[in-house]
This record gives sequence, C-alpha cells and structure tokens, in this order.
Amino acid sequence: MRIVFKPFGPLRAVCGSSEIPLEFDGNVTVGDVVRKLIDIYGHRLAELILSGNQLSGNLIVMVNKRDVNTLQGMETVVRDGDEVAILPHVQGGGG
Repeated sequence: MRIVFKPFGPLRAVCGSSEIPLEFDGNVTVGDVVRKLIDIYGHRLAELILSGNQLSGNLIVMVNKRDVNTLQGMETVVRDGDEVAILPHVQGGGG
C-alpha cells in the first residue's frame, strides 16, 4: 500500500520535501504513519511531532483533508492512495 505524506511548516524543513511517498504492508493507522516518519527522520522530527508519548497539541493531522480529531484520532485507518498531512496550528494575533 502506498500513501503520500505532506509535511508543512517546520516539518517540511526536517523532511526536505513537500510530498513524501510511503509504503506499508497490511492495515495502517495514522499512528503507524507517525511512527514510520519518526523512524525515517529521527529525533528532530520526533521533537516537532511529539509531546512526551503523545502527538503535540500544536499540530493538526489530516487524512484526505479531514482532521483526524473528527475521525478516530491516531487510530484513523489509512488506505492505499490516501494523503496524510501534518501542519502547525495557525494562530493569529489581535490587532
């Protein structure tokens, strides 16, 4: 199975690309995708993605442009051809 990972913001700088194809065997969840990305890119990516053993609250994880928090979170199933994106929360200031 093949999916596409799209990193945004500082994640893109660590990954070095705006679109990364990933291959998996069997059933895959968003959590599996995150673990594989950390295996590939190491502690620099882990520092941006994780807060302890949990996904950082400063990030939005999306599967096919849907926030996984509106699906099954890190247990959201990812299928062949899906797009997984991780982007920072956009915060604005008052003015």
